[in-house]
Amino acid sequence: MQDFLNKAGKVAKSTASKAADKAGDIVEIGKIKAKISSARNEILETERKIGRYYFDQYMDGVAVDAIVGAMCEEIKAQQEQIDELEKKIQEVKES
Repeated sequence: MQDFLNKAGKVAKSTASKAADKAGDIVEIGKIKAKISSARNEILETERKIGRYYFDQYMDGVAVDAIVGAMCEEIKAQQEQIDELEKKIQEVKES
């Protein structure tokens, strides 16, 4: 009987150890995924800065690539639409 209890104890310890290792792995994977997410956010921020740079260049009259120019025109059109919609909001508020 004692032998059975010793074996059961060893199995329980082994299982607990494996579970602890797995939990540690999950925590480590979570940390790595957080770093990946942070790096992706940095990339997106840098891309946003690049876009803002080229848009500002375009608005300042600097010649830009035709594709970039077309995208800048899309931005301008969207901004004009936003401006019009904001005017309508103001008109509703004032009436």
